[in-house]
Amino acid sequence: MNIIPVSSVIPVNNNIKVMPEKTEKPVENNERKPYMVNMQTPTAQLLRAFMGIKTQEEKQPAEKDPYGARAFLNNHPASPYVQGENRENLIAVMEEGSVETSNVEMQLQLIADGKLTPQTLSHYWKTGKMCDQMEADIEMMYDCYANGLNVDDVYCPQVSNFEEGNKNTKIGDVFKVENEDMIYVKDSEESSHQLKVDKETFIKLFPPAQRFASAQYAIGDCYLVSGLNTVMENPKTRVALYDAFEQDGENLHVKYPNGKADYYAPKGKVQEYTNPRTILRGALGMQLLEDAFGLELKVKAEDDFRTTMAQKIEDKQEEYKNANGVVEKFYLNNDLKVMTKRLQDFEESLKNPANQTVVLREDTGEDIVYKEDKYGMQFAKMKEAPEYGKKGFTMEKEFYRGALGGYQGQLMDVLGIKGVQYETVRDREKILEMLDQEPSGKFIICGGTWPDGSRTENPIATDKGIYSFHGYTLEAFKDDAGDIKVRGTNPWNTAMDADMSIDEFFEFFQLAAFFEVDSYQGINRENV
Repeated sequence: MNIIPVSSVIPVNNNIKVMPEKTEKPVENNERKPYMVNMQTPTAQLLRAFMGIKTQEEKQPAEKDPYGARAFLNNHPASPYVQGENRENLIAVMEEGSVETSNVEMQLQLIADGKLTPQTLSHYWKTGKMCDQMEADIEMMYDCYANGLNVDDVYCPQVSNFEEGNKNTKIGDVFKVENEDMIYVKDSEESSHQLKVDKETFIKLFPPAQRFASAQYAIGDCYLVSGLNTVMENPKTRVALYDAFEQDGENLHVKYPNGKADYYAPKGKVQEYTNPRTILRGALGMQLLEDAFGLELKVKAEDDFRTTMAQKIEDKQEEYKNANGVVEKFYLNNDLKVMTKRLQDFEESLKNPANQTVVLREDTGEDIVYKEDKYGMQFAKMKEAPEYGKKGFTMEKEFYRGALGGYQGQLMDVLGIKGVQYETVRDREKILEMLDQEPSGKFIICGGTWPDGSRTENPIATDKGIYSFHGYTLEAFKDDAGDIKVRGTNPWNTAMDADMSIDEFFEFFQLAAFFEVDSYQGINRENV
């Protein structure tokens, strides 16, 4: 990455009163959504009261009953969807009898009723912690169904005019102005701007809760998935992700705000020839952003090859012009012929799709750079590239995205989010200073663990979900004693995560990158 200057179980209560049936409020246009049928359940607040669950401020230690928790889950309609670590984590959360227990109950009910994807179950920590934004979405959905409200109309409310929406919407949330097709997003305390997608398309791309449930599927792009998750979870920075989409009838274009490539998504779906085993599990919008990033890297590499080789040829010509000796001119002229031929061969190779031509790269441990020899940059057929391996790449964009992996800074660059990357040994004091500032909400943080000599993620601290050579979302916070701790979210499955002390953080992590949440200014694509 280039360094960028910073500019209890749920108690069994046989005395719980049965809720009277609720009458659903009318849905706009008198159309009933299929998922709104047969949902007479208590609101989130009532559920907590019925279950004896207190809010965080009222929270008291609860009596644990592991057998009751396990039996509850075993008999729940959503039980088939909860397996492995996810199951044990949910049982542990239910045993706590905290506010998180209520979140589990709501989430399981929504999944059992087909209103929420099981994918969201992979986002519980051993401690029961989930992303605050996902928690808010789950509560919103549950309350909507319990009160007969249309989820879509609460998630993206319609207002009479822009001023109303701008005043009443929270940063990072969206609203629709009456008689306008394209929706708006609140981008700061004072302003909102119009997106290039309508309400229906936006909800397909970023459905509530699921938008915070992206999990890495292919080896090699942990940096990208962790980076996308980090950006999505912050209300201010997620605006950059929404800005990347433009509706074109039933089709979509995905273009990163500060990028070059225009990714075409026929009927709003991931491109047909993309290997599905290289795409993350999660919301459609996040899948498209992942695939589009590979294309961005491809276009950039090809442009860089042309630009760099042309400059090297020009520099060599100038060197030839100023040379005096015959022998020196002879060798310089030979260099020019080889360099010119390489650029021509590159262009010819690109014309043949069967070649799947890629620009060769290497990993410095802190950045991805292009391979060079005395004649300039190098290229090859994808299957002949040294880093090709056996990862199932079928297209160049997949190779660029996952062959060497990468660094979160590459993503932030094309999103237009500014930040700086530090190395934990060299920059320990600077990192400590930044971690002490982070709880203020000024930064989002990403990082990468130390390699262990291989290019594959291997477990190094399984009790904390730490794997070598792996990218993470990071969050700094202070415990009850006022000591700084670091929470590292594993993009494979957050169920494997746990909090780290400062010493553990510096033991496991090589890199930490801090990005300013207020640095994204937005880009009018029509003027790009």
